[in-house]
Amino acid sequence: MMCPDSPYQKFKSVITMHNEKIMNDDKLSPKQKTTLLLPDIPLHGLRHTSATLLLSEKMDPVTVASRLGHAKASTTLDIYAHALEKNDKAASDTLDHLLTRKQAQ
Repeated sequence: MMCPDSPYQKFKSVITMHNEKIMNDDKLSPKQKTTLLLPDIPLHGLRHTSATLLLSEKMDPVTVASRLGHAKASTTLDIYAHALEKNDKAASDTLDHLLTRKQAQ
């Protein structure tokens, strides 16, 4: 029988080993090292990362909700609304560009 904490401990050890390998690689610049380091997140953080990345890349919220096991896409959107902020900024910038361009003509 496995200890309930075992998967989390293994996950943390993988992150630690990866980050140590990156930090000890003399071929990498400090900026490259910073980019390649993995954050110290809990195992459940992979679920949040997956949802956030999918939504930020404009994946259909119904599909993301289904992958997460949410009955409603609104649940997913309530929890992961921050992932849509990037898209909202892009929409704002697009409208600004369109309206400014039309006024200048």
